[in-house]
Amino acid sequence: MMASNLTIWRTVLFAVLPIIVISILSVTVAIAYGQTSGAPQNYVLRRVEIWGLFYRGMVAAFIVGALVQGCIVYVAWRFRESNKKTWGPKESQEDSLR
Repeated sequence: MMASNLTIWRTVLFAVLPIIVISILSVTVAIAYGQTSGAPQNYVLRRVEIWGLFYRGMVAAFIVGALVQGCIVYVAWRFRESNKKTWGPKESQEDSLR
């Protein structure tokens, strides 16, 4: 008897509950994004909005790319082999004999 009760509640939980939640959310979203009853407002030109987002993304990408490339050039220049500051202090003849 207990196993059948558990099966019924699982069916209710996994089959009926999502349907109820989706229907409530769809009504809420429809109300929130519904049109007003007045005159039509300005239309959104998707092409223009997409290019605007693309432009903003590309500006951000170029700025980040320039910063990363600048850091790489700095590190390569700072730690090159011919730079005297890269090498540690050299041991003197007296230190090596001890």
